[in-house]
Amino acid sequence: MLAVARCLLLATGLLLLAACTFPGSVKPTVKIGLSAPFEGLYRDLGYEALHAVRLAVRQRNDAGGVGDRYLVELVALNDFNEPEEAVVQARKMAVDPGVLGVLGGWSPEVARAAAPTYQQEGLAFLVPSTDWARNPSRPQEGVDPQFLAAYQALAGGAPPGEAALWAYAEANRLLDALDAATRAEGEPTRAGVRAALAADN
Repeated sequence: MLAVARCLLLATGLLLLAACTFPGSVKPTVKIGLSAPFEGLYRDLGYEALHAVRLAVRQRNDAGGVGDRYLVELVALNDFNEPEEAVVQARKMAVDPGVLGVLGGWSPEVARAAAPTYQQEGLAFLVPSTDWARNPSRPQEGVDPQFLAAYQALAGGAPPGEAALWAYAEANRLLDALDAATRAEGEPTRAGVRAALAADN
């Protein structure tokens, strides 16, 4: 009987120990989304953007995350660069409360189709400019050497094009908004992220 009591006491202690949070434990996470074509005719564009956003997220996490409190996860969904599919993916992003902002809308038609869903759900939706979406270019000069090396390491040596440059810059803008919302509110919210983005304009 004494042995059973000791085992129960030990098990209770282990459960309490497991429930404790120690300094240096894993930080909670928040999410940003990327809706892009990962299959079909425009898959190269989608993967170009994916490598850039992954790089921005990795660098931010390596620097301590947002607000020095949260690490960031990336949710990437395939919209085929088609309006109807972009709406489907917008709904999937919207139902995940951890997703606080999304990059997407790789053509004007796709952006127009998906935007109302994001707006209705109070979710920040960052899209490329109409001019770029109609006529993307692939710049080879003037790219920061550190970004270029880090991007090529993720992209198997491929150079970044305009989609990558836009996605990297806007992912960092979105991450900055998460950081600002976290510092202002204690935790990032969709409304706080939208407010931070509006203040940045």
